[in-house]
Amino acid sequence: MSRRSQREWPPPTPGRRGPGRSYDPFYEFERVARDDGKPYVRPEPKAEVRLLALLGSKTAVAIMWCLLLVVVAVLLWLLITRP
Repeated sequence: MSRRSQREWPPPTPGRRGPGRSYDPFYEFERVARDDGKPYVRPEPKAEVRLLALLGSKTAVAIMWCLLLVVVAVLLWLLITRP
């Protein structure tokens, strides 16, 4: 009885990474371009950062609370006055 030789997988190429081993032609370029070795993180768009800063301000939070209270008051008023 002869044993079949197991198929040997080729060593991973520099252009392949990730769990699915999808091909990324710029992987080697990105790896060389990073001097700290950390993965590349895309910067957030400036408009999004400004909007999040605006929504996180105390004034915006106070306005949102007031709007929520108005909506709850209107809903309660509609529930009470409707037969």
